[in-house]
Amino acid sequence: MDIFPPAKQRPALLALRDALGCRDAALRRDECGDWRINGKRGHIYAVPGSLDRFQIFIAGTAREWSYARKALKPFAALTNDGDDEGVLFLDRLPTAEEAETIRQYVGVAKKRVLSDEERERLVSLGHRFEKRSDVGGGDQGEKPASDDMAGLMPADGGGEEI
Repeated sequence: MDIFPPAKQRPALLALRDALGCRDAALRRDECGDWRINGKRGHIYAVPGSLDRFQIFIAGTAREWSYARKALKPFAALTNDGDDEGVLFLDRLPTAEEAETIRQYVGVAKKRVLSDEERERLVSLGHRFEKRSDVGGGDQGEKPASDDMAGLMPADGGGEEI
């Protein structure tokens, strides 16, 4: 029996995702079906038994881990300190400065925020925006109707295949 089912993990991670300002797609399920925020150099889980605590795992070279540990230690408790990886616990949602630090060292991409002027400019260039449901349901967000790579390809579909 799962004492902390994914349905209880997801709301905490949605709140963290919003506090971090990271892309919606960063919140995904792992190989066991648990929700986590994925980054290039680590991931973040909601801690079982508490919806406002988070486990931050970071891996990389010994130097990368050393810098990450020093940057995160002032506001997150270090619980596992390996040679080139480690785990820290955060017992609350991060501040804006802390969120930037977490995104940097976990390798989570920041969500793109468009001003009205930039949105109008993109629409004038042919981009379409549509309302969509969040990954797996939840908040409403906007996503370009076209694929991210569509702007890089010729409109006629021509060009060389790789």
